[in-house]
Amino acid sequence: MSTLEFTAKVQDGKIEVPEAYQQLLQNIDRVKITVISNSRPPDLGMIAHLIHNPIPLKTFVPLTREEAHKRG
Repeated sequence: MSTLEFTAKVQDGKIEVPEAYQQLLQNIDRVKITVISNSRPPDLGMIAHLIHNPIPLKTFVPLTREEAHKRG
């Protein structure tokens, strides 16, 4: 396995490979990409934030299946 590291522009979701590396990648059909970005992800809103970062509660007891499906 070999590793290349470079900084690239992203336009329309596509990564621009610098000319210096294009010939090296010509005969390769698959690569592993790791994205490291300095930009902040867009604000997801409070519900999405809580889904990704739940608040742990010591007293939380989840509903049983019957309780969750119980109708009025």
